[in-house]
Amino acid sequence: MTSATAPVLRTALEPITVGTMSLSHRLFVPTHGGGAGSITADDSRFEDLVQYWLGRVDDGFEWIGGPTGHVKHVHIPGFEPTGVGALGKEAGIFRHPRFHARMTEFVDRVHAKGAYLGVQLVQQGGMPSAPSSTFSGYLDHRGVHVLSHDEITWIISEYIASAGMAAEAGVDSIELHANHDDMIEWFLSPLTNRRTDEYGGTFDNRLRFLREIVDGIRAEVGRPITLGLRLAMDQGMEDGYGLEDCIRFMQTFEADGTVDYFNLDVGGNWGPVSYIQHGMYPEANWAELCGQAKQATSLPVLYVGRVVHAETAERVIASGQADMVGMVRALIADPEWLRKTRDGRVDEVRPCIALNECIHRYTLEGLSFGCGINARAGREWKAPVTRTDRPLSVLVVGGGPAGMELAACSAERGHAVTLWEAKAELGGRFAVAAQLRANAPYQDWIDWSADRLPRLGVDVYLGRRAEVQAILDAGADVVAFATGARGRRPGIPGEFLPHVTGADAVILGTARPLGRRVLVLAVDDGPAPLTVADHLAHLGHDVVLAFETPGPSPLVGKYSAGAMFASLDEAGVEILQMARAVEIHPTSVDFAHAYSGRRYTVEGIDSVVLVTGGIGNDALFRAVSFHHPRTHLLGDAFAPRRMTFATRQAFELAQLL
Repeated sequence: MTSATAPVLRTALEPITVGTMSLSHRLFVPTHGGGAGSITADDSRFEDLVQYWLGRVDDGFEWIGGPTGHVKHVHIPGFEPTGVGALGKEAGIFRHPRFHARMTEFVDRVHAKGAYLGVQLVQQGGMPSAPSSTFSGYLDHRGVHVLSHDEITWIISEYIASAGMAAEAGVDSIELHANHDDMIEWFLSPLTNRRTDEYGGTFDNRLRFLREIVDGIRAEVGRPITLGLRLAMDQGMEDGYGLEDCIRFMQTFEADGTVDYFNLDVGGNWGPVSYIQHGMYPEANWAELCGQAKQATSLPVLYVGRVVHAETAERVIASGQADMVGMVRALIADPEWLRKTRDGRVDEVRPCIALNECIHRYTLEGLSFGCGINARAGREWKAPVTRTDRPLSVLVVGGGPAGMELAACSAERGHAVTLWEAKAELGGRFAVAAQLRANAPYQDWIDWSADRLPRLGVDVYLGRRAEVQAILDAGADVVAFATGARGRRPGIPGEFLPHVTGADAVILGTARPLGRRVLVLAVDDGPAPLTVADHLAHLGHDVVLAFETPGPSPLVGKYSAGAMFASLDEAGVEILQMARAVEIHPTSVDFAHAYSGRRYTVEGIDSVVLVTGGIGNDALFRAVSFHHPRTHLLGDAFAPRRMTFATRQAFELAQLL
């Protein structure tokens, strides 16, 4: 460690012992499903998995949580499990015929690099089994199968057997997933455990399921191994459990002497606080709660929950709020996070801005794993940045996400790159979005990108509006247009009335002042309608937010939506759904139900703000393409989409130049 890094990571780089593992520092990588690999799939996908995790070891992490280990579920012939629970059907992961050989190889490769590998045992509740028929939340009402006593005994034995198989493969740590709608959490919680037998009712009875699993694992595994519990400090649910019960769980297991550490976070899957926390929450927002739990035990306590910057990790540990800090999304954004930090290159760390595209690409659109700001995420080993032996001069027109990423990636390959941006600052419409209160982290990435370009030798010209002749006169070998999108007009009668304006003008302060009651018209499936309405409401406006779709912003996944909807409700925003605006009047708006066509009117509207997406701004590309042999179009200029589309297009194009 150099003196330059000492103020950033000091306490976090002190050694610690967790169970059987001696670690030289206090940062770890929790279990998660990132990357594109699988422990039981074909050889190629297995290699993807291993390389993803070895990349964390190469960065300097000594304890990696490894992939999720799905324990076999109770099923009957013909039942078709869905969602995460489907991964536990039939054999589960541990009884898969490839598991032992694959996990043994994985362990050996991690050990060869001097690191420790863990596995987390998961059995998602309600897929279909549950201790009781009570729903675990307000957003998922699929019926469950209430477990019999014999089935409970079988599940306990399956956990124990699965842990034994993992230990036989050589893993160093076993963690029991007892939160986030897991079966174990459902037994722990008074919300979901209404049983009247020895597995429900009293505190000790609700704890019995987990206790028998832990005791059984200790008896089954015939060698020293680290065993930990991942617990929610507070479920955040009415009739659920909070910090007091969590502390009692911890104290009970410490007294039993059967576990070695506690891995703590907060919230559930789909509530206002998801375990994959939205960027509108401050970093490590629940570390103080973790500190309260830590005071109740002498065992190591691990904190996980939106830690992005090294200063945050250091603060959590140095203040005594946790013994270790885990990070996932920060490392997806920059797989060299620790190396850069320890080398004193903190400013070069690409900051996670909590877009949550790492999970929503898959859950919403069935796309492969990816990251909005790191186009190589999950495939770094297969998509290395290679230097070209035929450098070109590249002109990038447009300094939004696609343009900045293309310029940087092209420069990394050795091309001579120039970027023209018409505005006085970089970021494009992403910089406009960054001014909304819910999107404050966006500016971190814009600033990082703006600093990255000159480091790579990109010549950036701000306030340089591109014209056809000027582009041709520049004489670049390649011209790429990342000119973004222009605002879409929805074609509603009355949309040009003086009290109607676009969202960008409102955010930038170029629109006429808004009245007290504002109607936000949404014809956009992304987060913009939510963040614009939230921003206006917190400025003191009475906001009505109208969507044509059955639900608000369908491309905002459930890991982010809860935080946003909670904020909107707290600010008093009224949401209309299936509401298609058909005419705007000076003080009212006529609507038709999106399906039935029923007409109705919303009165008392002082201002109307349009959040209606964009149309690719490709006119300049089309004009230049007639005269230049090598032109490209990308980002929103090609087709407006979420950020991951723009950055991936930029990276892929750079590799082809």
